[in-house]
Amino acid sequence: MAYIRGSKDGEGDRREEVRRRDDIDLEKLQQAHADLAEAHKHIRESHIEMILNLAIAAEYKDADTGNHILRISDYSTELGRAVGLSKEDLELLRYASPMHDIGKIGIPDKILQKPGKLDPDEWEIIKKHPLIGWRMFHNSSSPLLKAVAQIALTHHEKWDGSGYPHGTKGKDIHLFGRIVTIVDVFDALVNKRCYKDAWSFEQGLDHVKSLSGTQFDPELVAIFVKIEKDVRNIYNANQSIAKYIDDFKTAEEALHKVE
Repeated sequence: MAYIRGSKDGEGDRREEVRRRDDIDLEKLQQAHADLAEAHKHIRESHIEMILNLAIAAEYKDADTGNHILRISDYSTELGRAVGLSKEDLELLRYASPMHDIGKIGIPDKILQKPGKLDPDEWEIIKKHPLIGWRMFHNSSSPLLKAVAQIALTHHEKWDGSGYPHGTKGKDIHLFGRIVTIVDVFDALVNKRCYKDAWSFEQGLDHVKSLSGTQFDPELVAIFVKIEKDVRNIYNANQSIAKYIDDFKTAEEALHKVE
């Protein structure tokens, strides 16, 4: 007589079937999670790539700035780290700070590239670029693009309220804007522009200190001075890069003359 399994064995088979089904569902869930993480990574990378490309586009309209946007990112990140920003905010600052002047896309080239002093009307037009940058991104749902909008809007505001476009004062200025305004001014001072020669590192740092409490947040200036070694490392690295580029251009020009 054939053996007929009892109810207990049937329950065991059902439990095994459920277990296998759960294993399959878990594998599907894990794969879906991995696919989602990969998609999120691609979206994030696309955001960053778009931001950097737009920043470069803005810099093309202002030829003197060169690698300014990359230096701003480096300096801002070091100052933000010293301030104690969270990992998430530090990443936002790193990738949003190069876009501080994105609004210059809306400023006529004849004004941006004017070698001489701007007249009052031209200066008023230049002062519109923070608002232009803010309008480009402030309605975005992306935290990164929202950070771009905040930095674009506030990086010319001053601690004492004498900045533009709104004359915002003190800690009412977004922290990212207060950080970028310091490093933006410092970098402009220690690098050559069409209207000025480069200042020394020490001169640039002294000038930043002299504006503590007026143009700049005094607490941030104190931190910037405290991390002088890290700031100098970035400065020295970029000076080496600039020298290499200048030497390459000189050698290339000499070669053309020989030909």
